[in-house]
Amino acid sequence: MEKMILLNPGPVCTSDRVRSSLMKGDMCHRESEFSAILSNTRKKILQAFAPNGDYTTAIITGSGTASLEAGICSSVSDGKKILIINNGVYGERISRIASAYRFNKVELKYDWRERPDIKQIEDVILKDPDIEVVAMVHHETTTGLINPITDVGAITNKYGRTFFLDSVSGLGGEEIDLANDNVDICIGTANKCIQGLPGLSFVLLKRDEVKRLRNIPPRSLYLNVISQLDEQEQKGECPFTPSVHTFYAFEEALDELLEEGVRGRLNRYRKASTYLREEFKRLNLELLLPEGLLSNTITALYLPRNMTYAHLHDSLKERGFIIYAGQGQLNKTIFRIANMGELTMNDLDALIVNLQEVLEDK
Repeated sequence: MEKMILLNPGPVCTSDRVRSSLMKGDMCHRESEFSAILSNTRKKILQAFAPNGDYTTAIITGSGTASLEAGICSSVSDGKKILIINNGVYGERISRIASAYRFNKVELKYDWRERPDIKQIEDVILKDPDIEVVAMVHHETTTGLINPITDVGAITNKYGRTFFLDSVSGLGGEEIDLANDNVDICIGTANKCIQGLPGLSFVLLKRDEVKRLRNIPPRSLYLNVISQLDEQEQKGECPFTPSVHTFYAFEEALDELLEEGVRGRLNRYRKASTYLREEFKRLNLELLLPEGLLSNTITALYLPRNMTYAHLHDSLKERGFIIYAGQGQLNKTIFRIANMGELTMNDLDALIVNLQEVLEDK
Protein backbone atom coordinates (compact mmCIF):
# COMPACT_ATOMS: atom_id res chain seq x y z
CA MET A 1 0.00 0.00 0.00
CA GLU A 2 1.32 3.43 -0.95
CA LYS A 3 2.17 5.63 2.03
CA MET A 4 -0.42 8.27 2.84
CA ILE A 5 0.53 11.47 4.63
CA LEU A 6 -2.04 11.72 7.43
CA LEU A 7 -3.05 15.30 8.19
CA ASN A 8 -6.01 14.28 10.35
CA PRO A 9 -5.87 14.69 14.15
CA GLY A 10 -5.10 11.04 14.89
CA PRO A 11 -4.37 8.33 14.14
CA VAL A 12 -1.16 9.96 12.98
CA CYS A 13 1.79 8.96 10.84
CA THR A 14 4.19 6.87 12.93
CA SER A 15 7.87 6.08 12.60
CA ASP A 16 9.33 2.89 11.15
CA ARG A 17 10.65 2.21 14.64
CA VAL A 18 7.17 2.30 16.20
CA ARG A 19 5.64 0.13 13.48
CA SER A 20 8.51 -2.36 13.61
CA SER A 21 7.97 -2.86 17.33
CA LEU A 22 4.78 -4.77 16.49
CA MET A 23 6.98 -7.63 15.24
CA LYS A 24 8.39 -8.45 18.67
CA GLY A 25 6.19 -11.53 18.84
CA ASP A 26 3.20 -12.85 20.70
CA MET A 27 3.03 -12.65 24.47
CA CYS A 28 0.66 -13.75 27.21
CA HIS A 29 -0.57 -10.79 29.22
CA ARG A 30 -0.36 -12.75 32.50
CA GLU A 31 3.38 -13.34 32.24
CA SER A 32 6.13 -11.35 33.92
CA GLU A 33 7.40 -10.12 30.56
CA PHE A 34 4.19 -8.20 29.98
CA SER A 35 4.21 -6.89 33.56
CA ALA A 36 7.61 -5.37 32.81
CA ILE A 37 6.27 -3.65 29.67
CA LEU A 38 3.23 -2.36 31.56
CA SER A 39 5.40 -1.02 34.40
CA ASN A 40 7.88 0.62 32.04
CA THR A 41 5.14 2.25 29.96
CA ARG A 42 3.41 3.67 33.04
CA LYS A 43 6.74 5.06 34.30
CA LYS A 44 7.49 6.68 30.94
CA ILE A 45 4.06 8.37 30.83
CA LEU A 46 4.79 9.90 34.23
CA GLN A 47 8.34 10.83 33.22
CA ALA A 48 7.01 12.67 30.17
CA PHE A 49 3.98 14.41 31.63
CA ALA A 50 4.22 14.49 35.42
CA PRO A 51 7.93 14.62 36.31
CA ASN A 52 7.45 17.15 39.13
CA GLY A 53 4.12 16.11 40.58
CA ASP A 54 2.74 13.35 42.77
CA TYR A 55 0.76 11.57 40.04
CA THR A 56 0.02 8.02 39.01
CA THR A 57 -1.50 6.57 35.87
CA ALA A 58 -3.73 3.76 34.66
CA ILE A 59 -3.58 2.58 31.05
CA ILE A 60 -6.80 1.36 29.45
CA THR A 61 -7.15 -0.67 26.27
CA GLY A 62 -9.48 1.50 24.23
CA SER A 63 -9.48 4.83 22.41
CA GLY A 64 -9.18 8.16 24.20
CA THR A 65 -12.94 8.15 24.67
CA ALA A 66 -12.65 4.96 26.75
CA SER A 67 -10.37 6.65 29.26
CA LEU A 68 -12.50 9.78 29.11
CA GLU A 69 -15.60 7.81 30.04
CA ALA A 70 -13.69 5.88 32.71
CA GLY A 71 -12.48 9.11 34.26
CA ILE A 72 -15.89 10.75 34.27
CA CYS A 73 -17.87 7.78 35.58
CA SER A 74 -15.28 7.20 38.32
CA SER A 75 -14.95 10.77 39.59
CA VAL A 76 -18.39 12.17 40.49
CA SER A 77 -19.73 11.29 43.94
CA ASP A 78 -23.36 10.37 44.46
CA GLY A 79 -25.43 13.53 44.97
CA LYS A 80 -22.70 15.83 43.64
CA LYS A 81 -22.51 17.71 40.33
CA ILE A 82 -20.14 17.99 37.41
CA LEU A 83 -19.64 21.38 35.73
CA ILE A 84 -18.91 20.95 32.02
CA ILE A 85 -17.27 23.75 30.04
CA ASN A 86 -18.42 23.14 26.49
CA ASN A 87 -17.07 25.01 23.47
CA GLY A 88 -16.81 22.25 20.89
CA VAL A 89 -17.63 18.70 19.89
CA TYR A 90 -15.41 17.22 22.58
CA GLY A 91 -16.87 19.35 25.34
CA GLU A 92 -20.20 18.05 24.08
CA ARG A 93 -18.83 14.50 24.36
CA ILE A 94 -18.09 15.02 28.05
CA SER A 95 -21.68 16.22 28.46
CA ARG A 96 -23.05 13.17 26.66
CA ILE A 97 -21.07 10.82 28.90
CA ALA A 98 -22.32 12.61 32.02
CA SER A 99 -25.89 12.26 30.73
CA ALA A 100 -25.40 8.56 30.00
CA TYR A 101 -24.56 8.04 33.68
CA ARG A 102 -27.43 10.31 34.73
CA PHE A 103 -25.12 12.63 36.63
CA ASN A 104 -26.33 15.98 37.91
CA LYS A 105 -24.58 18.34 35.54
CA VAL A 106 -24.20 22.07 35.08
CA GLU A 107 -23.16 23.06 31.59
CA LEU A 108 -21.66 26.31 30.34
CA LYS A 109 -21.88 26.48 26.55
CA TYR A 110 -19.81 28.88 24.49
CA ASP A 111 -19.34 29.70 20.84
CA TRP A 112 -17.01 27.15 19.26
CA ARG A 113 -14.73 29.95 18.12
CA GLU A 114 -14.24 31.47 21.57
CA ARG A 115 -12.57 30.66 24.84
CA PRO A 116 -14.85 30.30 27.86
CA ASP A 117 -15.63 33.18 30.21
CA ILE A 118 -13.36 32.72 33.24
CA LYS A 119 -15.38 35.06 35.47
CA GLN A 120 -18.60 33.20 34.69
CA ILE A 121 -16.95 29.88 35.52
CA GLU A 122 -15.78 31.20 38.88
CA ASP A 123 -19.20 32.69 39.66
CA VAL A 124 -20.96 29.38 38.95
CA ILE A 125 -18.52 27.42 41.10
CA LEU A 126 -18.73 29.96 43.92
CA LYS A 127 -22.53 29.85 44.02
CA ASP A 128 -22.92 26.05 43.85
CA PRO A 129 -21.11 24.06 46.54
CA ASP A 130 -22.48 20.80 45.09
CA ILE A 131 -20.20 21.14 42.05
CA GLU A 132 -17.48 18.61 42.78
CA VAL A 133 -15.81 18.17 39.38
CA VAL A 134 -15.07 20.82 36.73
CA ALA A 135 -14.45 19.27 33.31
CA MET A 136 -12.93 20.93 30.27
CA VAL A 137 -11.15 20.04 27.04
CA HIS A 138 -7.53 21.19 26.73
CA HIS A 139 -7.22 21.23 22.93
CA GLU A 140 -10.66 21.40 21.30
CA THR A 141 -9.85 19.71 18.01
CA THR A 142 -13.22 20.79 16.56
CA THR A 143 -11.57 24.10 15.73
CA GLY A 144 -7.97 23.76 16.91
CA LEU A 145 -8.66 26.04 19.88
CA ILE A 146 -6.60 25.92 23.10
CA ASN A 147 -8.61 26.46 26.26
CA PRO A 148 -7.25 28.42 29.28
CA ILE A 149 -6.30 25.51 31.52
CA THR A 150 -4.08 27.54 33.86
CA ASP A 151 -6.90 29.98 34.66
CA VAL A 152 -9.49 27.27 35.22
CA GLY A 153 -7.07 25.21 37.31
CA ALA A 154 -6.44 28.22 39.55
CA ILE A 155 -10.18 28.56 40.15
CA THR A 156 -10.76 24.89 40.95
CA ASN A 157 -7.78 24.92 43.30
CA LYS A 158 -9.06 28.09 45.01
CA TYR A 159 -12.46 26.52 45.73
CA GLY A 160 -11.31 22.97 46.40
CA ARG A 161 -12.93 21.33 43.37
CA THR A 162 -11.54 18.60 41.12
CA PHE A 163 -10.16 19.80 37.79
CA PHE A 164 -10.83 17.16 35.13
CA LEU A 165 -9.01 17.75 31.84
CA ASP A 166 -9.47 16.01 28.51
CA SER A 167 -5.99 16.40 27.00
CA VAL A 168 -6.37 13.60 24.47
CA SER A 169 -5.02 15.79 21.67
CA GLY A 170 -2.99 18.06 23.94
CA LEU A 171 -0.43 15.94 25.77
CA GLY A 172 2.83 15.92 23.85
CA GLY A 173 1.77 18.79 21.61
CA GLU A 174 0.69 21.67 23.83
CA GLU A 175 2.00 23.56 26.84
CA ILE A 176 0.87 21.98 30.11
CA ASP A 177 2.26 21.50 33.60
CA LEU A 178 -0.14 19.22 35.45
CA ALA A 179 1.02 20.23 38.93
CA ASN A 180 1.28 23.99 38.32
CA ASP A 181 -1.99 24.00 36.36
CA ASN A 182 -3.72 22.21 39.26
CA VAL A 183 -4.97 19.36 37.07
CA ASP A 184 -6.33 16.55 39.23
CA ILE A 185 -7.41 14.11 36.51
CA CYS A 186 -6.03 14.19 32.97
CA ILE A 187 -6.95 12.01 30.01
CA GLY A 188 -4.47 11.13 27.26
CA THR A 189 -4.08 8.73 24.36
CA ALA A 190 -1.28 6.93 22.52
CA ASN A 191 -2.13 7.79 18.93
CA LYS A 192 -2.02 11.57 18.67
CA CYS A 193 0.92 13.74 19.79
CA ILE A 194 2.70 10.78 21.43
CA GLN A 195 2.83 9.25 17.94
CA GLY A 196 1.87 5.71 18.94
CA LEU A 197 -0.87 3.49 17.53
CA PRO A 198 -4.63 3.54 18.24
CA GLY A 199 -5.98 1.26 20.93
CA LEU A 200 -4.47 2.49 24.20
CA SER A 201 -5.32 5.51 26.33
CA PHE A 202 -4.63 6.52 29.91
CA VAL A 203 -5.79 8.42 32.96
CA LEU A 204 -3.31 10.53 34.95
CA LEU A 205 -4.36 11.18 38.55
CA LYS A 206 -3.03 13.09 41.50
CA ARG A 207 -2.35 10.71 44.38
CA ASP A 208 -4.68 12.73 46.62
CA GLU A 209 -7.39 12.38 44.00
CA VAL A 210 -7.05 8.59 44.10
CA LYS A 211 -8.06 8.69 47.76
CA ARG A 212 -11.26 10.56 46.89
CA LEU A 213 -12.13 8.22 44.03
CA ARG A 214 -11.91 5.20 46.33
CA ASN A 215 -15.04 6.45 48.12
CA ILE A 216 -17.11 6.44 44.90
CA PRO A 217 -19.01 3.20 44.16
CA PRO A 218 -17.98 1.58 40.84
CA ARG A 219 -20.41 2.36 38.01
CA SER A 220 -18.67 0.25 35.38
CA LEU A 221 -16.84 -3.06 35.48
CA TYR A 222 -14.36 -2.36 32.68
CA LEU A 223 -14.21 1.44 32.83
CA ASN A 224 -13.46 1.87 36.53
CA VAL A 225 -10.28 3.82 37.12
CA ILE A 226 -9.62 2.47 40.61
CA SER A 227 -9.91 -1.20 39.64
CA GLN A 228 -7.67 -0.61 36.62
CA LEU A 229 -5.15 1.29 38.74
CA ASP A 230 -5.06 -1.25 41.57
CA GLU A 231 -4.43 -4.17 39.23
CA GLN A 232 -1.64 -2.30 37.49
CA GLU A 233 0.04 -0.94 40.61
CA GLN A 234 -0.40 -3.90 42.94
CA LYS A 235 -0.25 -6.90 40.58
CA GLY A 236 1.51 -5.51 37.54
CA GLU A 237 -1.39 -6.67 35.39
CA CYS A 238 -4.43 -5.32 33.58
CA PRO A 239 -7.78 -6.57 34.90
CA PHE A 240 -8.92 -7.52 31.40
CA THR A 241 -7.07 -8.58 28.26
CA PRO A 242 -4.94 -5.63 27.08
CA SER A 243 -3.84 -4.87 23.52
CA VAL A 244 -0.42 -6.43 24.02
CA HIS A 245 1.11 -5.58 20.65
CA THR A 246 -0.12 -2.00 20.90
CA PHE A 247 1.80 -1.75 24.18
CA TYR A 248 4.98 -2.56 22.25
CA ALA A 249 4.32 0.41 19.98
CA PHE A 250 3.23 2.69 22.83
CA GLU A 251 6.43 2.09 24.80
CA GLU A 252 8.50 2.66 21.67
CA ALA A 253 6.65 5.91 20.94
CA LEU A 254 7.20 7.09 24.51
CA ASP A 255 10.90 6.33 24.14
CA GLU A 256 10.97 8.46 20.99
CA LEU A 257 9.16 11.27 22.81
CA LEU A 258 11.57 11.19 25.76
CA GLU A 259 14.57 11.15 23.42
CA GLU A 260 13.24 14.13 21.47
CA GLY A 261 12.10 15.75 24.71
CA VAL A 262 8.57 17.00 25.27
CA ARG A 263 9.85 20.54 24.75
CA GLY A 264 11.50 19.47 21.52
CA ARG A 265 8.27 17.87 20.31
CA LEU A 266 6.29 21.04 21.09
CA ASN A 267 8.85 23.15 19.23
CA ARG A 268 8.77 20.87 16.19
CA TYR A 269 5.00 21.03 16.02
CA ARG A 270 4.99 24.79 16.52
CA LYS A 271 7.51 25.25 13.71
CA ALA A 272 5.35 23.09 11.43
CA SER A 273 2.08 24.88 12.18
CA THR A 274 3.70 28.31 11.83
CA TYR A 275 5.04 27.37 8.41
CA LEU A 276 1.70 25.92 7.28
CA ARG A 277 -0.28 28.96 8.39
CA GLU A 278 2.04 31.32 6.54
CA GLU A 279 1.59 29.21 3.41
CA PHE A 280 -2.19 29.01 3.85
CA LYS A 281 -2.33 32.80 3.92
CA ARG A 282 -0.21 32.96 0.77
CA LEU A 283 -2.76 30.66 -0.88
CA ASN A 284 -5.56 33.02 0.25
CA LEU A 285 -7.10 30.44 2.58
CA GLU A 286 -8.89 31.98 5.56
CA LEU A 287 -8.31 30.70 9.11
CA LEU A 288 -11.37 30.00 11.21
CA LEU A 289 -9.80 31.31 14.42
CA PRO A 290 -7.45 34.15 15.35
CA GLU A 291 -3.93 32.76 15.56
CA GLY A 292 -3.68 33.64 19.24
CA LEU A 293 -6.26 30.97 20.07
CA LEU A 294 -4.75 28.21 17.96
CA SER A 295 -2.98 25.03 18.98
CA ASN A 296 0.41 23.85 17.73
CA THR A 297 -1.12 21.01 15.76
CA ILE A 298 -4.44 21.81 14.05
CA THR A 299 -5.47 24.57 11.67
CA ALA A 300 -9.13 24.99 10.73
CA LEU A 301 -9.70 26.76 7.41
CA TYR A 302 -12.75 27.93 5.53
CA LEU A 303 -13.41 25.96 2.37
CA PRO A 304 -12.39 27.83 -0.80
CA ARG A 305 -15.25 29.50 -2.62
CA ASN A 306 -16.99 27.19 -5.11
CA MET A 307 -15.23 24.08 -3.80
CA THR A 308 -16.77 21.28 -1.76
CA TYR A 309 -14.93 19.41 0.97
CA ALA A 310 -15.46 16.16 -0.93
CA HIS A 311 -13.66 17.53 -3.98
CA LEU A 312 -10.80 18.97 -1.93
CA HIS A 313 -10.43 15.79 0.12
CA ASP A 314 -10.59 13.40 -2.83
CA SER A 315 -8.22 15.46 -4.96
CA LEU A 316 -5.61 15.53 -2.19
CA LYS A 317 -6.12 11.86 -1.36
CA GLU A 318 -5.32 10.97 -4.97
CA ARG A 319 -2.03 12.78 -4.41
CA GLY A 320 -1.28 10.96 -1.12
CA PHE A 321 -2.57 13.42 1.52
CA ILE A 322 -5.45 12.90 3.98
CA ILE A 323 -7.13 16.03 5.34
CA TYR A 324 -10.10 16.22 7.73
CA ALA A 325 -13.63 17.56 7.55
CA GLY A 326 -15.31 20.03 9.84
CA GLN A 327 -17.62 18.64 12.52
CA GLY A 328 -21.15 19.42 13.59
CA GLN A 329 -22.33 22.89 12.60
CA LEU A 330 -19.03 23.53 10.78
CA ASN A 331 -19.28 20.48 8.56
CA LYS A 332 -20.18 22.36 5.38
CA THR A 333 -17.95 25.39 5.84
CA ILE A 334 -14.48 24.35 7.01
CA PHE A 335 -11.76 21.73 6.67
CA ARG A 336 -8.90 20.92 9.02
CA ILE A 337 -5.24 20.14 8.57
CA ALA A 338 -3.29 18.63 11.45
CA ASN A 339 0.49 18.55 11.72
CA MET A 340 0.83 16.11 14.61
CA GLY A 341 2.67 12.86 14.00
CA GLU A 342 5.85 11.77 12.25
CA LEU A 343 5.87 14.42 9.53
CA THR A 344 8.91 16.05 7.96
CA MET A 345 9.18 19.54 6.56
CA ASN A 346 9.52 17.87 3.14
CA ASP A 347 6.09 16.28 3.72
CA LEU A 348 4.63 19.69 4.51
CA ASP A 349 6.34 21.31 1.52
CA ALA A 350 4.82 18.61 -0.70
CA LEU A 351 1.40 19.23 0.81
CA ILE A 352 1.57 22.93 -0.03
CA VAL A 353 2.67 22.26 -3.62
CA ASN A 354 -0.19 19.80 -4.14
CA LEU A 355 -2.73 21.94 -2.33
CA GLN A 356 -1.84 24.90 -4.53
CA GLU A 357 -2.30 22.79 -7.65
CA VAL A 358 -5.72 21.55 -6.48
CA LEU A 359 -6.84 25.10 -5.70
CA GLU A 360 -5.68 26.37 -9.07
CA ASP A 361 -7.48 23.52 -10.89
CA LYS A 362 -10.90 24.23 -9.39
